[in-house]
Amino acid sequence: MRKVVQVAIKNGSVKSSTGSKEAPADPVGKSGRMFIMSLARGLDVLRAFRAGDSPLSNRELAKRTGLPKPTISRITYTLTEMGYLSYIEHYGCYELGGSAHVLSQVAKGSLEVLGSAMPAMGNLARASGCNVGLGGRDQLNMVYLMACQGPGLVGLRLDVGARVPVISSAMGRAYIAAGSDVERERLVGLLKGSRGSSAKQVDWVVEHARRDLATYGFCVSLGEWHADINGIAAPVICPALGGLYILNCGGPAYLLPHNKLMHEVGPVLLRCAQAICSAIGAADHPRVPTADEGLPEKKVPTRALSTTRRRAARPLDLP
Repeated sequence: MRKVVQVAIKNGSVKSSTGSKEAPADPVGKSGRMFIMSLARGLDVLRAFRAGDSPLSNRELAKRTGLPKPTISRITYTLTEMGYLSYIEHYGCYELGGSAHVLSQVAKGSLEVLGSAMPAMGNLARASGCNVGLGGRDQLNMVYLMACQGPGLVGLRLDVGARVPVISSAMGRAYIAAGSDVERERLVGLLKGSRGSSAKQVDWVVEHARRDLATYGFCVSLGEWHADINGIAAPVICPALGGLYILNCGGPAYLLPHNKLMHEVGPVLLRCAQAICSAIGAADHPRVPTADEGLPEKKVPTRALSTTRRRAARPLDLP
């Protein structure tokens, strides 16, 4: 009997029928004489608000940021006076205020160029039957900026604003591998200093992510972010936005077993990333192996194989 896996993202947490896993709290860098700690803490409070949230109390903000409640009280008072938060007196809670919404509209306007990626993403979602997203990094998490859902009723559901950890997700690993040496070094330092990631684990992830990107043009995560979820991701570099973005396709392991992920979804993902690069005028087009060249075999950990030896869905075709 086929195992049904339902994974959904709400308020940055992973919830599923088989368990849950949440990305660790984002660390705040503390080095350098130019670093303003009070400003960083204020931004951490704003970052704690997520799509779909109800108003948050000081207690909930303290829990999400790891800051002491007295510090949170001073920050929320200041942000309210500046218009970045609004106080809901009846509930004793806060929500984002007018000034924050103005900033969000400015940011949204700067991302409009990514709208041209939607047709190709939609094609990939329909062809794979799985979730497709385009995201960027926020400290130790990757955040979905755009998302398309496949036609299946059961599977991975990640919407705009969803967050997945850099260290274990295909999207995060593609970001590690495709980033500049300077950015990678800084990110590795943050990962090694975070909870739940040993230096040995981080080094392993970096080594394999870089090797996968150089060999295949994409990175994979086989049951490492979530035991029943496989994913694959490729970079999209957009000079117009001054940054690196990642195209991701993920779903239940029985829909995306290892062989299908590598030999069917992988080439389609690269063609989709190439189409997005052309549409938005990106700097680098992902390399797509030719039919004669094919893709080399990838060795898969035994644990990952045990979750991916399932019946594959029909072959993929992306217009």
